[in-house]
Amino acid sequence: MPIKLPDDFAKKRLYNHNLSDIRDDIILWEVLRVKPKQDIKIRFLEKNSKYDQGIRLAIDVGKGELVINGKSGRDFYLWENNAPAEINVKCVSEEGYLSIYPVYEWPPFGVQSQTGYSGMLLEQNGNIYTYYCNDAVKDSDFNALVFEIKLL
Repeated sequence: MPIKLPDDFAKKRLYNHNLSDIRDDIILWEVLRVKPKQDIKIRFLEKNSKYDQGIRLAIDVGKGELVINGKSGRDFYLWENNAPAEINVKCVSEEGYLSIYPVYEWPPFGVQSQTGYSGMLLEQNGNIYTYYCNDAVKDSDFNALVFEIKLL
């Protein structure tokens, strides 16, 4: 029997309540509102982790796709260690939701995300969203990965 997801799945930001003793605004899963055909620019600004760091972008709700360098799909994993300085993305989303969350390679377990202590802090300046991420460690240093998304 398929699992019934909540009606608001991937339509609103989720917070990591496991870290509420540090801060109560730590984002586990970000959902940005985008235009039906929204161009965005992604830049990785900083990495301070022994683990490979990246992000997952996805159109998780409704019809749509992402287009990066001529390749299209519903989701992409972008890694800081092999990404260009700037990544241009075309978001085609009928319902206008773009999902984002950090991922990291944690040997020997492989790619991890949304673990008990992972999350992001957000600094927004107009149409520029800067995310400060941690990984699997419970600490207040949100600098494992810093990236920005600019809505164009």
